[in-house]
Formats: sequence, structure tokens, C-alpha cells
Amino acid sequence: MRAVIAKNKSVEVVDIPIPTGPGTRLRVTNAGICGSDLHILEWGINDIVLGHEFGGVDDAGTLWAVRPKSSCGTCDACERDLEHLCRDATKDMNGISAQGGLAEEIIVPSDRLIPVPSTVRASEVGLVEPLAVVVHGLRRGQVEAGMKAAVVGGGSIGLLTAAALRHRGIDVDVYARHEHQRLAAERIGATAHASDERPLAVNDVVFDAVCTQDSFEASISACRPSGTVVEFGMFWSPVAMSNEVMFKEITIVPSLYYSHDHSHDDFVDAAHVLGDSPDLADSVVTHRFTLEEAVDAFRVAADRKAGSIKVHINP
Repeated sequence: MRAVIAKNKSVEVVDIPIPTGPGTRLRVTNAGICGSDLHILEWGINDIVLGHEFGGVDDAGTLWAVRPKSSCGTCDACERDLEHLCRDATKDMNGISAQGGLAEEIIVPSDRLIPVPSTVRASEVGLVEPLAVVVHGLRRGQVEAGMKAAVVGGGSIGLLTAAALRHRGIDVDVYARHEHQRLAAERIGATAHASDERPLAVNDVVFDAVCTQDSFEASISACRPSGTVVEFGMFWSPVAMSNEVMFKEITIVPSLYYSHDHSHDDFVDAAHVLGDSPDLADSVVTHRFTLEEAVDAFRVAADRKAGSIKVHINP
């Protein structure tokens, strides 16, 4: 079968054996390219099938989203219901240390399958994973009705954050660098601003969806005194704090991955956000490619000036 592997800081479409073994076989219908995939390529990882944002249909024709990571269940984090912070969280993670979803088929452990509402299309199910990241961040930021919120960054995570906030009835301002990102934010129902526009320091919670020095400073500026700044994703380079953080006594909350326990499941909540938002995929997925076009897909995903936000591959 055909699959997309990392090779020499790029990608190749190759033939690999059809997967076998325990678990549930899925025919992959949709997979997204994440910014972290681009960083993984830069690290020089080789011969792994990429893709951790994906879903597909089983032999019975049922559509599933996939939680791509595992947990050991026995470390100190897992014992505290913090399985997403498991010491072995990436030991068996699809697209990083195990076969990913950028392939025609995949076998995944059955406990990673997430049911989706009937309104979720097979061609957009890969959005559930990044939406789960967002839902987790909203919980970490203790978002409540009536709050004022802002998002710094108009990439896929920033726009999906705006969509999840609007899903909760919260007005949100989005600060984005590119015009196509601002237009997408407006389609979602947010108020869009240029990233160099100085924000008013009135927001109860601000989501930094870029995680650079500039975006961090903009997030601090947009936050009211005693407010909260949620940092999504990864700092790929060090970020310094200024005394504005101290003068305003801002709470900085890191948010990584997604979690689930007896009381909630970020993935299930994300699937329902997508199911309730029929136009969301059309607002954030700007490019779609076939599996054979993966090299072009990764090139477009790496070039924000080309107008890309979220790039999807439909095997």
C-alpha cells in the first residue's frame, strides 16, 4: 500500500507492507499536516510514516477519529489522571514513533478510536485531533461564559480556538499576520485584526497560538491585569518574560496535547464541536491533496504566504 514517509528532511510516497497485528484496521479517509510535522522533518527523522491528525472507516463502514498517543497507566502522571503527561506519551505515538495516518490503511489500538457525530464528514475527520488540543486549552484556561477572549495567531490552532470559543458563545478577537487568515477568522465569527495592531488590555483570557517572542508579548499586552495567557503547542525557540507579566500579575498556563478521565474526554468534546460546526472545515482547510501529491502538500503547508492554513490529504 502507499504511504508518506519522512526522508532526508522531506517526504516521499512509497510502497510499504499492508499492516497486520492486533487492533482495528482503518481505511484512512483524511489526514492533516501539522506544524509539528514540519519540525519533525527538520530534525532529520527518517523512514517513519507521518501523520497524527487522522481518521478513517473500519471494516463495518463506521467513521472514527483517532487519538494518536498512548499512556503507560502506571507512572506518577498516569496515576494522577494526567495520562497526557505520561512519561511514555510519545513512545508509541502515531506519526512520531509508530506508523502514522498518512497511508492508505492503518491498524490502531481500539481504545484510541473516538466516535464522531453523523454530521462529521469522512473528508474532515482529521480536524478532531487539533480541535482536541484546543478543547484542552480552553479547559486549562478555565474559560467561562461572559469572558472576553483573544487569540494571537491565525494558523489552524488559532482559528480552531476562535471557533471553539464561538461554539461556547464567547466573542473573540483574532490577531493574524496574513489577510487570508483574517478573512477565515471573520468567516468563523471572530473579529479579525492585523497582528501588528496594538490590542487593548481588556481580555480575561488570551490564547497564544504561535509561541514566539512576538506572539508572547502580544498576548501579554492583550491580557487584562490578573488575567490568563494560555500557551498552545511548543516553544521552538526560547522566549523571555518582561516585567509586564509581574506588573499585571498574569497567570501563564501551558497547554499540551489532550486528556481524558472519568469526567471528561477532550477528543469526544472536540468531535462534537466539529459536528456542530458544518462550515468549520471549509473555513480552515485551504488545500486538499491526494496521497500521491504529498510532496506538494508539504511544500504548501510550509509556505503561509501561499495562502495555506490547514492542508489535508485524503487517501
